[in-house]
Amino acid sequence: MEYIFESSYKAKVSDVPNELIFDYVYKRLCAAGMEKSTKPWVIDASTGVEVKFCDIEPQSRKIASALTRLGFTKGDKLHFGTFETAQLYLVQLAVWRLGGTVRGCFQNESTDEFVRQISETKARFILGDDETLPTFKKVIPKLDWPAQLIVFSKQDIDDAVSVDKLLQDDGSAFPENVNLDPDDSILIVNTSGSTGLPKGVVHTHKSVIACLFIKKTVNFFENAVMTPMSNYAHAVYIATLGSIANASQVIHLGKFERENYFDNLMKYKPASVVMYPFVATWFARHEKLDTLDLSFLKTIMGGGAIIDPTTIEILAKKLPGVRLKQMYGMSEASFVANTEDVPNIIIAQNEGEQWVSTGKLTPGVRAKIVDINTGESLGPGKKGEIKIQSIMLMKGYLSKDSPTPIRPNIDKDGWLSTGDAGFFDEDGHIFITERLSFVFKYLMYFVSPSEIESVLQKHERVFEVGVVGVPHPESTCLARAFVVRKGDVTEKELCDLVASRLPTYKHLHGGVRFVDSLPVSKGGKLDRAALKQIAIDMN
Repeated sequence: MEYIFESSYKAKVSDVPNELIFDYVYKRLCAAGMEKSTKPWVIDASTGVEVKFCDIEPQSRKIASALTRLGFTKGDKLHFGTFETAQLYLVQLAVWRLGGTVRGCFQNESTDEFVRQISETKARFILGDDETLPTFKKVIPKLDWPAQLIVFSKQDIDDAVSVDKLLQDDGSAFPENVNLDPDDSILIVNTSGSTGLPKGVVHTHKSVIACLFIKKTVNFFENAVMTPMSNYAHAVYIATLGSIANASQVIHLGKFERENYFDNLMKYKPASVVMYPFVATWFARHEKLDTLDLSFLKTIMGGGAIIDPTTIEILAKKLPGVRLKQMYGMSEASFVANTEDVPNIIIAQNEGEQWVSTGKLTPGVRAKIVDINTGESLGPGKKGEIKIQSIMLMKGYLSKDSPTPIRPNIDKDGWLSTGDAGFFDEDGHIFITERLSFVFKYLMYFVSPSEIESVLQKHERVFEVGVVGVPHPESTCLARAFVVRKGDVTEKELCDLVASRLPTYKHLHGGVRFVDSLPVSKGGKLDRAALKQIAIDMN
């Protein structure tokens, strides 16, 4: 028997509007009567730069016209590395209106990695800012073709055109009849790079519209939302386009800085906030949470990874009027599951451990749990690898060896191997337990770091924690915890706590190390690879 789970709200690829992304979202904005509104659409909280709803069409048209004068044509690529999070989206809209594709990346990448990504993308246009400009100046001479440099800058830069200059164009060179197809690519999204170099995930007009046309796919657009998401993350594209389609405001924290977070929260008073787990963990335990009036806050949306059960419980207790939501997604398949139809976050027991649900599958998604060793599909309560079929599926990965995107992790029946481990309960709620690449072995047993982390987070003096497997010649790996303390706590206390809750093979045989902070990845998650290297260097 094959166990297949799917949303109760059915949706097929044929249901997705066969339109172009700008036409689709702008048509919805006009239907809401907001296309001439002077209300801010996107705000870069770091710089205060705003773009209004009434700017979306005319200013993206001006930029598209200016890009056309610079030689941008259908099929061209624009690669960006910038901290700007307001006018950037006008540039992206302009590129899509011209039939082009955008790819962004971590702003502080090495010169060699920028060269690798830009060469892989074959981008002829590069967008930076004052901070990334020095690197791009080194990158361009290393390319095998000439590239046009565009910058967010108030200075005159040799061999570069400023975005301000693009916005001064009269729009007359805008090509009215570009032959575009909904299956054309518009986005190349970088994977996290947790298992190697970041891969370029290709999405089309159609796969992105599939994220937006069903309200239940993801719905945090009813009101203004504040987000720390990187401007090159897949979800930030959906948030930006979704905010046009739903006439809602997005406040971007262009540079996430903890010391400014509460100031921005009180300044903009968003109804919704998106939080990565490391932000939520810090936020829930911050003393300001007990002193500020946050009555304006209605929703906290967890994304990027799963917020641990203890943090969920703290937030629910301290902010009883705020609805907590979880979302499960990935670059290759956009939004897989969310808690839109679940009144409260569900925390379930499985094999003696607590797990937080990310809700139910979104419309257009089917999933199954398969045994890691046999490939057999598993029923409710059984852990295994998550495989999915989705109307939001990528076109494929960029490959230097193929003129078209490749799909090595999608089988002939359209099942994507997610690389995530998890299980479903009897009611169809999905629980993500771990990235398979993070799981390590102690003797012959598999150990999930997040299980140990969840136990340690229960200690009131543990502020943040990360667990990795440290290589060991006799035991394969030993679990070691890196802990940011909030008050006095000893290594023995924490080792005893884990020992009292988990079986022997999940104990902290590698001990505890106290640190001032944990490394964070480019995508805003705990950087386990860096943490493991720290552990190895310590040995």
